[in-house]
Amino acid sequence: MNINQYTIETLTQEIGQIVAERQELRARRAGVEALEANRRRLAGAQAQLSQLLIARFLPHSEAA
Repeated sequence: MNINQYTIETLTQEIGQIVAERQELRARRAGVEALEANRRRLAGAQAQLSQLLIARFLPHSEAA
C-alpha cells in the first residue's frame, strides 16, 4: 500500500475489508500462514491510518 493513494476514509474502508477477510479466514479455519499474512496487512494498514491521522490533525509548527 502506498500511503499517498489513500485518504483516511478510503483507508478506513480498506481496514474494514481486511477485517472481514480475517473473519472469513477464521470461519474457514485457514492456516497459520494465511492468518499471519492477513494480520500483517491489517497492522500495516492501521499504521498507515495512524500516519494519515497525524498528518491531518497534528498542528504544524511554524518554526520548523
